[in-house]
Amino acid sequence: MHFRIARTTLLRQLTSVAGAAQRGASMPILENVLLNCEGSRLTVKATDLEIELQSVGEVGQTLSDGAITVPSKKLVDIVRALPDAGEVTVKLTSGKLAITSGKGRYTLSTLPATEFPEAMKVDDARAIRVEAKALRRVMDRVSVAMAKGDVRTYLNGMLLKASGDQLACVASDGHRLAVGEVALPAPVAQDYSAIIPRKGVAQIVGLLPTDDTAVTIEAGTGQVRVAVGDTTLTTRLVSGAFPDFERVIPTGFAGSLSVSAGELREAVGRAALLAESKYNTLRLSFTEDGIRLHTKAEGQGSANEDVAAHTTVPSMEYGINHHYLADALDGFIGETACISVRDSATSMLVTAAGDTSIRHVVMPMRI
Repeated sequence: MHFRIARTTLLRQLTSVAGAAQRGASMPILENVLLNCEGSRLTVKATDLEIELQSVGEVGQTLSDGAITVPSKKLVDIVRALPDAGEVTVKLTSGKLAITSGKGRYTLSTLPATEFPEAMKVDDARAIRVEAKALRRVMDRVSVAMAKGDVRTYLNGMLLKASGDQLACVASDGHRLAVGEVALPAPVAQDYSAIIPRKGVAQIVGLLPTDDTAVTIEAGTGQVRVAVGDTTLTTRLVSGAFPDFERVIPTGFAGSLSVSAGELREAVGRAALLAESKYNTLRLSFTEDGIRLHTKAEGQGSANEDVAAHTTVPSMEYGINHHYLADALDGFIGETACISVRDSATSMLVTAAGDTSIRHVVMPMRI
């Protein structure tokens, strides 16, 4: 293998797939990135057996085809440190990969391409077409509710549910729930439901562009694939059945409060400085003028914050985990948030005012 390629092209390809390489893996090959040069195309691939990322780029000149794997992090660090402009020469000689740029020459150890895991296949794939910007926004705002390392593996990811002309993204850690809905340009031919693992969700959000470009999700029985430009992500799915999330979304509210999401978020952050670290409890007092936030740390002090808001909520005290409320409000910064409550023992609903396409449900805490 011997080729020349623009440094910017190679760096873009490497950084596109580096997130799939597994550091400290029990299998050394999973710490490596696969380089496969054929003709004028260089394919770069990385995987941790759960997700697979692949990027295809154009080389400046190919002197000989070939494939090899090298340590992902080291190669990325080297190429990133090279001068911005210019060309990089990559050559495989006697089991070593030499990277040359200007007067610099770097050599990396390799492992055979034959040891690299086989490409993931998407079985029984069906296409779901969706606007990239809208999907990215919804997945990003819903992802905060995913569980981390829960024994209920189906909570350690995000439910993707397509039905008719709507795609829903749902996440829950058992204490809170987030639901986001995206309108599809065309109805799906068949309903689809799958759970994408946490790492796959993060990679998809990072991959999706922030414009109105339409992307196609290849949804299969055990895998999902998303292609954006010359980069393709394939992720395995989490087995198990996601709970019936619609049952836990509260209704029949006693009233609602409309408030600047940014203003309330800042107040929550300040009050949280004196919250009991073990329980993270924040007391909300709904008043005629808005809402009062109160925290207390035993032996350290207390905090009170008053935030003016338009409210129809009757006077009541409500306990909540301040992290969960902050996470919900983060998704509505720059907008007016709407907080709806029934009573102090029923979950709270947080949305944007006049827009319920993204909903956060947070369970109350005893105060």
